[in-house]
Amino acid sequence: MRTALVVLVLVACKVKDAPPPPPHKPGDAAVPADAAASDWIACENALRSAPKLPATRRVGVLLDACRPCGDWTPLLTWDKQQVDGGPTRAQIEAAMLACKGYCDANAKQRFLGTLDAARGKGTRGPWRFLGEMCKEQVSAVPDARFMSATYFALDRIARAVAARPDLAPLLDAIELPLPAISISGSGFELPSSPVTAPDTGPFALSVTATEIRIAAVPRAKLGPAGVTLMNKGEPYPGMLVKSAKDLEAALETLRTANAVDAAGSIAVYAPRGMAATRLVEALRLDHQWRLAVAADGGPPGWSLSGTIPVTLTTLPSPQAIRLKLAEDPDVVIKEVKALGAKLAAGQVAIEVSPKTTVGALAKLVGALVYFDVQTVALSRSKP
Repeated sequence: MRTALVVLVLVACKVKDAPPPPPHKPGDAAVPADAAASDWIACENALRSAPKLPATRRVGVLLDACRPCGDWTPLLTWDKQQVDGGPTRAQIEAAMLACKGYCDANAKQRFLGTLDAARGKGTRGPWRFLGEMCKEQVSAVPDARFMSATYFALDRIARAVAARPDLAPLLDAIELPLPAISISGSGFELPSSPVTAPDTGPFALSVTATEIRIAAVPRAKLGPAGVTLMNKGEPYPGMLVKSAKDLEAALETLRTANAVDAAGSIAVYAPRGMAATRLVEALRLDHQWRLAVAADGGPPGWSLSGTIPVTLTTLPSPQAIRLKLAEDPDVVIKEVKALGAKLAAGQVAIEVSPKTTVGALAKLVGALVYFDVQTVALSRSKP
């Protein structure tokens, strides 16, 4: 009996001396169960390193290391059919429960009720429904355009980290890029480039066949309320622009609202299949531009963008080296390789034909980076 009492006393002492668990808000269903101590060490390292990484890599680093409610894989790969190696429905359900992913029974029913039909379709339907029903409890404010498995995971990471006094201050230094998508949840299928700068700058000019719009590039911070959008003013794709005067007025509004300087180049977002001649028309608005392209390094279903580090204008100098681009950029790239070092000596001018796509132009401009070309002037080829 005496031995048993000694054991009980020792156990009680250990419990008394153990450090208290990190505080959570009582009854806050949005904060998932606490992760193991070893997991928090890895998460702390990721939080400290994220601000120093290229913008396009920060989200992936946080997802890899910060797992407050377990492995993210069943959620991040939810769209992959089970027959193709994707997670089972039971694994997805378990991951959502571990993350306290539902604000009420109706949200759970709607999410799970649409899950199977949506898998393998390239849609974010179940997550959009979750956002529309749970709103601020999953950071789907002011709307659900960004809702996806990745966005949900970031929300849960933010709330769990913010609930720990030792780690919460590390969130202040982290700024995350978000996909450039409209309120419908859709965005451009951007061109790709052999060279991509991982940041876009503060503003985006979106060009379609029928209109031009300017907006702040979507960015976010993490904190106690989950994911908080940093952008002020009309959300992406933003305000309609019809003239240089419209552009300057819109930029001034954006500069003031977002407290940023727009002295540098502005990222130009355009569908890769659109005619490049449309870009020539749009970029006659007097400014410095860089073409936005798809960036690698994002998690599944999380489309991020960068820019080609070449300034675009529509005012070629008389001494510019002229290149004519039709449909196949590889033909012109061979010509570029033959010119070699001569290209870096001055400006390059590219004439695009009615058959030239934005995708073909992006490949050629990206190749010019290897030859230290800083500026490219665009024009339409003469009939």
